[in-house]
Amino acid sequence: MMTKRNNQSSTQMMKSQNVELEAENKKQSWKPFLHLIRSVKLPWLLILLCIIINFTQGYLTLLFPEYTEDIYAGNFTPALAVTAVLVVLGQSILTALLQFVAGYTSNLNHMRFQSYIWKKLSRLPVSYFEDHEPRDLISRTTQDTMSLSEFFAYSISYFFSSIYTFLGSLVLIFNYDWRLALSQAIIIPVCYLVGVIAGRVYFKLNNRIQGKLSDMTRYFSAVLPYLTLVKLFGQENREETNGNYWIEKYAEVNFQSSLAGSAISVANTLSQVLRELLLILMGVWLIQEGSLEVSAWIAFYMYANTLYNGMQMIMAQWQTLKRNQGACARISAVTSVPEEANPGTLDATAENKDLVFHNVSFAYQQNNVLNEVSFTAKKGQVTAIVGPSGAGKSTILSLVERFYEPKEGEILLGDHKASEYELKSWRQDIAYIPQDTHLFSGTIRDNIAYGMQGKVSEAKILEAAKKADAYDFIMGFEKGFDTPVGENGARLSGGQRQRIAIARALLRDARVLLLDEATSNLDAESEYQVEQTLKELSEGRTILLVAHHMDTVKQADHIIVMENSRVNGEGTHEELMNNNELYRRLVRLQAGGKLAGEKEERT
Repeated sequence: MMTKRNNQSSTQMMKSQNVELEAENKKQSWKPFLHLIRSVKLPWLLILLCIIINFTQGYLTLLFPEYTEDIYAGNFTPALAVTAVLVVLGQSILTALLQFVAGYTSNLNHMRFQSYIWKKLSRLPVSYFEDHEPRDLISRTTQDTMSLSEFFAYSISYFFSSIYTFLGSLVLIFNYDWRLALSQAIIIPVCYLVGVIAGRVYFKLNNRIQGKLSDMTRYFSAVLPYLTLVKLFGQENREETNGNYWIEKYAEVNFQSSLAGSAISVANTLSQVLRELLLILMGVWLIQEGSLEVSAWIAFYMYANTLYNGMQMIMAQWQTLKRNQGACARISAVTSVPEEANPGTLDATAENKDLVFHNVSFAYQQNNVLNEVSFTAKKGQVTAIVGPSGAGKSTILSLVERFYEPKEGEILLGDHKASEYELKSWRQDIAYIPQDTHLFSGTIRDNIAYGMQGKVSEAKILEAAKKADAYDFIMGFEKGFDTPVGENGARLSGGQRQRIAIARALLRDARVLLLDEATSNLDAESEYQVEQTLKELSEGRTILLVAHHMDTVKQADHIIVMENSRVNGEGTHEELMNNNELYRRLVRLQAGGKLAGEKEERT
């Protein structure tokens, strides 16, 4: 549950992150774009086609005032009329063609941006996801990539064609009267100044809007799945207040953006009025003086509008560029993170030896979790790890999975360090059953077979389900193995989800089996069935389990007792009962009906 203090703390943290992001962008304004251009395979031929279409439109735009001048001057001919109509028709056709090509290009860009960032995300180390909210990463994969996709499809072509029409108009207006041209040229710096200021304002506000939207989304995503808990503790008013806090913060930034947009719109309007006023007054004066024909003034007026529109379009694309600068920085903040280190070359699946921890130390940031831990999990045996909460038990399993690297010491498989083995083959040789069971949306069959290479036979899926004591309850469903499990297994009980997870691990037939409280949600009969299965599987395999149920621990061939991040003792159940006070206390506590430990927390 969030308190107002937590809200304020989160707000300060987000504000600090935004300030750091803006400072980083000022130092490397073009680096994110160059990084993306080098990394993402964008459809450059289609982007070039959009630019060519826009250039052609710009060319036709520059032709039209000349034909208009001839018509107003009385030089009307059928050929001139047909040409003028073709110019207008050509502009309409090119506009429709551009919308089609740019729309297709934008969709293709979006797909490639998303594929690129998703590929990078799937290869980042686990430690990265502990420091970054998944909802923030979803925003970068969806909203930021959409913004960039449209930029590369539309804005780039508009930007270059606007430069062309702007420069073309600037040259052509000086062919009429230098005084008229000068009256328009002096407005250009004003438009430029307004555009630059607007770009900077939009950049800063866009970062703040994205930050507040992310905060609000994070809050709702955290609370909505647990509304039952909110009601159970009567916290509706409290969460309503918290929700309104984030809604108001988001609304404040949006309101500031609206005010800034209105101020910029007023500045643009004033510059346009000034331009029009100068154009009309200068035109009237020159016509009365006899220095300029009305038809020429009309053509000049059209070129001046093209000049102004070109300038406005350039600055609009500049503002779009600044808005997307933040999106690029957020994507680059993900894609520039080094992927998981994988220096090894040996094939772990070819090994079937003891797993050894040798003086292993590890810390989460500044918190020491393991200190000089040494033990051997022998092949063909079940090794159990017990101890109070926070002793480092689950961390040992994470290190075995190579989610993290030891700060000191070594983990070995046989005679070789873990880092000498190729990472994918190392994890293929491990089956892991976590304390918190995670299932994917899909059927029971899909979840049991998840992670297997190629097609899995029905017989193997049934065998794994039976060994995990899951077959009977699965067949109790109308659709059996084709029963949808719902989001994260919401349609199943905790025990059912855990048995499916055990079946999934057993199906892999890996040589190393890791269990983190894998039987905690099972009834006594199911737990007994799984224990018997583990005994059968232990032959030729290394089984390492973390457990608080001492009945499960007693069956292990070897037991490691952890306390205060160190190995307190090791041996069989009988040996530890005779010579290890902590182990005896854990057994007595559970025998007296008290839990020997709770879900481990990283402290």
